[in-house]
Amino acid sequence: MALNIDHARINAAIARAETHTSGEITCVIKKRALDYPETPLMWAAAVAFILPLVLLGLGVWPHDWLGPALSAVAGWNAPNVTGELMAAEAIIFYALMQLILFAAVYLLVSLPKVKLWLTPRFITRRRAHKKAMEQFLARGLHLTAGRTGVMIFCALEEHFVDVIADEGIYSRVDKSVWNETVTTLIAHIKKDDLTTGFEEAVAKCGAALSAHFPPDAINLNELPDVLIEI
Repeated sequence: MALNIDHARINAAIARAETHTSGEITCVIKKRALDYPETPLMWAAAVAFILPLVLLGLGVWPHDWLGPALSAVAGWNAPNVTGELMAAEAIIFYALMQLILFAAVYLLVSLPKVKLWLTPRFITRRRAHKKAMEQFLARGLHLTAGRTGVMIFCALEEHFVDVIADEGIYSRVDKSVWNETVTTLIAHIKKDDLTTGFEEAVAKCGAALSAHFPPDAINLNELPDVLIEI
C-alpha cells in the first residue's frame, strides 16, 4: 500500500535547504523497520509454559472439572481416578493444553499490528536504529567530500525517527537540533501528515547545516534530492 506522502514537496524542500549549505540531506522512509519474527515465539512459549504451571500451582486438576463438564454436555460420566492415574491424566491434559496454547498464541501474535504492539520498545528502537545505520551507509552519506551528510530516517509503524549525521557535522551541531527534528517529524506522523513533517524536519536540518557549513563556490550536489521509500 502506497504511503500518503507528496514526494514532490519533500524533494523540493531538500533542494531548497541544500542551496544554503554545502551539506547533503537525504530522507528515507520505511513502513516497518523489521518483521520481529521472535515476538510470536516468545509470547507463545511464555503463555504455554506459565499458564499450566499456574493452574497446577493453584491445585486445579483436570479431572475435578473436566468430568463434570463432559457429563453436563454429553452425559458422559468420568470414572473415579486417584493417585498416579490422576497425575498421569493431568500431565497428558496439560501437555495438550500447552500445544494448543502455543499454536493459538503464536497465530494471534503473528498478526502484524499485534506483533508490533507486543514487541518490547527497546527492541523496536534498537532494530530501527540498526536499519537506519545500514541505510546511511548504503546511500553513501559517509562518502561526501566534507563528511557533511545527514540522513532523516523514519520507520513509520514503529513511530521511530532517527537523524544520523556524519562526523564532519556531528561534533559541531548541538544535539538538541537533531532531537527537535525527531520530535517534529514524530508529531506529524501521529497526525498522518508525513509530507509536512518531512518538510519541517528538512528545514531544521538545513538551517543547522547552513550555520556551520555554508555553500562553497561550486556547491556540488553530491546526492539526489529525493525522498527514498523502501
